[in-house]
Amino acid sequence: MSVGEVRDPDAAVGLCAACRFGHAQPTARGSVFWRCRRAETDARFRRYPPLPVRECEGFDPGAGGGSETPAG
Repeated sequence: MSVGEVRDPDAAVGLCAACRFGHAQPTARGSVFWRCRRAETDARFRRYPPLPVRECEGFDPGAGGGSETPAG
């Protein structure tokens, strides 16, 4: 699937887009990777999970893609 075919960007990302620990990490070449900030304090979570994330026990609704830091 190409970027042009994705009608809802959140659907391509999954839960990370709405999680307070999800952070969009753009690259110099224009790609965007989603980083899980919960992984900084909890080894059960992958720093860059494969997308789309459909299930996650660490999901915490909030402003996804933001700059909040995990509670430690």
